[in-house]
Amino acid sequence: MGHDTGIKTGSPNSFGGEKPSLKTLLQVYGKIGILGFGGGFAVLSFIRSEVVTRHHWLTEEQFDHVVEMTSFAPGPTTTNVMAAIAYRLLGWQGLVLGTVAVLWPSFLLILALSKLTRLLHSVWMVGVLRGIELAVIGLLVDVVFTLWHDVPKSWLTGGLALVAVAASLLDINPALIILVVAAVGVLDFLVRKKPLVPPKSDHGPTSS
Repeated sequence: MGHDTGIKTGSPNSFGGEKPSLKTLLQVYGKIGILGFGGGFAVLSFIRSEVVTRHHWLTEEQFDHVVEMTSFAPGPTTTNVMAAIAYRLLGWQGLVLGTVAVLWPSFLLILALSKLTRLLHSVWMVGVLRGIELAVIGLLVDVVFTLWHDVPKSWLTGGLALVAVAASLLDINPALIILVVAAVGVLDFLVRKKPLVPPKSDHGPTSS
């Protein structure tokens, strides 16, 4: 008996899910670029809901892996994650056009605000920015709980999370924190000969 994952059958992408058309990819990426307030990890919940839950281009585990791998790359997290997904779905064409689709709303907004510097000091704008700050905090909390939900609970994973939090509070470079935690994961694999995060059962798309 097959397992229904919600992933439609058809032309599969390199992740194993449904391969979108370029038009669909640009529409989704443009939507995220327009509505994805907060930037960085705050937008990851929105991205996950679109590419995993709504369109089934990736599984939850695959999405988490993309986030983890792109954490090593310099630059904005959101842009790196979406560029990596677009490349795996539709190659270089998807990467270039998808990145443009994500960035053009922010580019136009910043360009407009740079011409309206007085607006940034208005009482209305100050109130809006303070409200956005609170919304971003809520989004970040949601991302943390979502990512933690997919991590096996063990003394090592819990310890690494606490060490990362402590290092962040001590204002240690985030890149150094990621490299150290990654090195511990490699050592764990070499000692136990299996990954820190055991692979989940991944049921691919079913065929009729």
